[in-house]
Amino acid sequence: MKEVTLLPGEEKVFELEADFWNRGNNPIQRVFGNIIRIIAKIFGTRVHGKLIITNLRALEVKETIELYCFPTSREVKLLTKNSIKEVGYEMKKVCLVFCPTYSLYYEGHTNSTSIAVENGSDEQMIDLLTKFYNVIK
Repeated sequence: MKEVTLLPGEEKVFELEADFWNRGNNPIQRVFGNIIRIIAKIFGTRVHGKLIITNLRALEVKETIELYCFPTSREVKLLTKNSIKEVGYEMKKVCLVFCPTYSLYYEGHTNSTSIAVENGSDEQMIDLLTKFYNVIK
């Protein structure tokens, strides 16, 4: 994935990689997500996505690669305070047994985005929300 060029004086606060195959902590969901991911990989399709928060702006980047090496699409969205209605996080456990999955989400007027955070905790999620909010306020 092509790196985003930072502006002069801009520094990354945090970066989250998105999972477009929707492999959460639910075992059935993981099986189906992995099957779809493997089929796509066989046909040479990869989808990469990131949420990049800097001290000046918030960016959503999504890139699709077809036939193993041809970047066919790249979407870069600059998230503004007017485009985001709600920012939050959620924690889900399945069957009271499986490890919790934390997701950072934000809702706009036209779409909603949720990004799973690996090895998340309540303290880490509050910190990410605070940093995200400080950029878009």
